[in-house]
Amino acid sequence: MRNTILRLMISIILLSLISGVIITIIGLILGWKTSAQFSNGFFLGGAIMIVFGFVSFQGYRQRVTNWPPVQLNPDEHSNLWAADTFRGKNLMITFGISGLLLIGVSLLVLRLF
Repeated sequence: MRNTILRLMISIILLSLISGVIITIIGLILGWKTSAQFSNGFFLGGAIMIVFGFVSFQGYRQRVTNWPPVQLNPDEHSNLWAADTFRGKNLMITFGISGLLLIGVSLLVLRLF
């Protein structure tokens, strides 16, 4: 449990840093000069990340009905279902919290600069 939470925290921080640097580079390329423009960029980036996390979770929740039925042991079936759900939740948590961090950075940029 500890390793999973630690990995999630590290991936959230890295994803937030990388996306923040990418947004800053895009802003410099586009010639943003005011803090409001950078704040809007960070807010938009955070919103996009939250939406991406939600969509990825919804994609994991959908069941494919076109595949032929596979005979699985009920224990194996429940283990596979739990693993798929947990994988989708990890993506949703990672992108959701990273998006919230970017939105927080947008508020800080607007207030401090």
